[in-house]
Amino acid sequence: MLSLSPDGLAILLPLSILLAALLMFGSGLVWARYRDQQNKRQDRETLVQDILIQVEPWAGSRAAAWAWYQTYPIAALGGLTAEQLIARGKVDEVTAYIAHIRQDGYA
Repeated sequence: MLSLSPDGLAILLPLSILLAALLMFGSGLVWARYRDQQNKRQDRETLVQDILIQVEPWAGSRAAAWAWYQTYPIAALGGLTAEQLIARGKVDEVTAYIAHIRQDGYA
């Protein structure tokens, strides 16, 4: 068995405490990043559902609203689909466009 002098223990103990603290801090950072990614995913899913709810009345069904969201190029917004625009962070433009359509505006 390894025997350490009191001086060796005096050095080893703070180092082991530091190592334990670093491991705990690192795992906390990993968890926080995972949690943030989950929150972003949930926020995006909620946003998509809100858009589908708004589009469904004039699309005719949830399936048609989903098809519109994924495939319809919106000329007024550069010919990109709502899905592409949302992925690029253009949420406000998509919601403004949908609000315009809901108020009997031109597409």
